[in-house]
Amino acid sequence: MSTPFNGLNLHYRLKMTKEQVLKESIEAIGYAKKQGATVDFVLEDASRTPLEDILQIFEAAVKAGADRLVIADTVGFLRPLSMRYLISHVREGLSQKFGKEIPLSVHCHNDFGLATANTLAAVEEGVSYVHTCVAGFGERAGLAPLEEVVIALELLYDIDTGLDLKKLYRLSQLVEKSFALPIQYHKPIIGENAFSYEVDEHVHGMLAHPLIYEPFPPEIIERETTFYFGKQSGRHLVENRLASAGIKATQWQIDEIVRRIKNVQESLDKGGTQMTFYQIKKLMRDLRKGLTEEEFWKIVEQVTKQKPKIPQEKTLTI
Repeated sequence: MSTPFNGLNLHYRLKMTKEQVLKESIEAIGYAKKQGATVDFVLEDASRTPLEDILQIFEAAVKAGADRLVIADTVGFLRPLSMRYLISHVREGLSQKFGKEIPLSVHCHNDFGLATANTLAAVEEGVSYVHTCVAGFGERAGLAPLEEVVIALELLYDIDTGLDLKKLYRLSQLVEKSFALPIQYHKPIIGENAFSYEVDEHVHGMLAHPLIYEPFPPEIIERETTFYFGKQSGRHLVENRLASAGIKATQWQIDEIVRRIKNVQESLDKGGTQMTFYQIKKLMRDLRKGLTEEEFWKIVEQVTKQKPKIPQEKTLTI
């Protein structure tokens, strides 16, 4: 269960006093515990809530029976350093109050692109567990991506997450298909280009030794390194492919092959390609934006039996 506890939310959204929120939170936690539930108490917008208020409502939640406390950076407002500061002081305050460690978690949104960094900073400061989403899919700019956090914990921190890494990529593909929402090509870990190479300098390095340009073997997540030909291609990939096919070529022939590869890429119908891209993008946007105003008002009329006076200027998107 969750609630905000700062002035902004209390005044404009909940229209409640702190005392009212405390009372209802305590009652809700008590009810959940009576039903045998494990209670995660999420403090929404904790990153914009004064420390003394955080400790006040967390103390009340623990006394009411909450099992775990969650610090939510609801608008992605924190930086790694401020995240560590906040976690440190919350842990210290709770330990002094209860004489023991209270399990803490974080829920980091990605509005400033810092969700993964903030999540890892929280782990460094001692949180027990973290919230993530596959591919970072979530409201607005999303949350800390599961695959980024897991791979970082496993490979950079040597922390056993207990997850089967070989299923991470397949899971992301399932989620992409289920959501009908494409994963960005340059997305770390699971993006189409995460282990792909075209630039000749990088191809040269990868052919010499994979670790030159790859931080970890893609096989860990059941992916593989791929090379492709394009405008940035050079002789190294051509030489490699020719050798694998048993073809001997002079330096002039290799250079000519490279030149023709680039010409073919340049001659592609860029206008047509861009048109197709924008058509697909528009289609995806239409699928994602939800009901039109006309559809919304039709539902309203069906339910209320009243014909709405639709405003002249359409501003609402559901």
